[in-house]
Amino acid sequence: MAKNRNIVLLKTTDDLKDDVSYNEFEYKDKFIHLCNLIPNKDKEKLDIEFVDENSIKNNGMVYIFVIDEKIFKIGHTITTITKRVQSYNCGKTEYRIAGTNSTTNYFVLQSLLNIGEIVEDYAFFTEKPEYKVSGKAYKDGAQPAKKAENIIITDFIKNHSKNQLATHKLRIKNESISN
Repeated sequence: MAKNRNIVLLKTTDDLKDDVSYNEFEYKDKFIHLCNLIPNKDKEKLDIEFVDENSIKNNGMVYIFVIDEKIFKIGHTITTITKRVQSYNCGKTEYRIAGTNSTTNYFVLQSLLNIGEIVEDYAFFTEKPEYKVSGKAYKDGAQPAKKAENIIITDFIKNHSKNQLATHKLRIKNESISN
């Protein structure tokens, strides 16, 4: 038995009924439909169906997961969406029991598998500043993506009087989880 946290997972799209519609989202015109995530319960993972082949390899973005027009999750990554989804795919039950995955990855993966609906992923790519380290030039989206995520989530809370789903629906109790 591993000491761990017990999370109340979402079960159906009814759990999203009171959440904000993507159509009401004030920044939606800045986002592109990047891909769809297909819940694969047999393999306990999310499969990716690419929509925008040109942008799928870009890194440094704010992303939004949408289910049945409801915003499920706003987040950011300094990597590609493929790598971020691979991280969510580490939210397996066996890893949670062992205490080796993050609360967010577990909540997102298991809730999306429970709901079982296609998840539309929208992305906003920030401009990437150029900088030098030891004389070598780099151009990536690490800091601008985080800044953009903070602005978007702050405005979201201000405009909708609630937080985005993956954060405000996490209800955590300290308990032991056993096999």
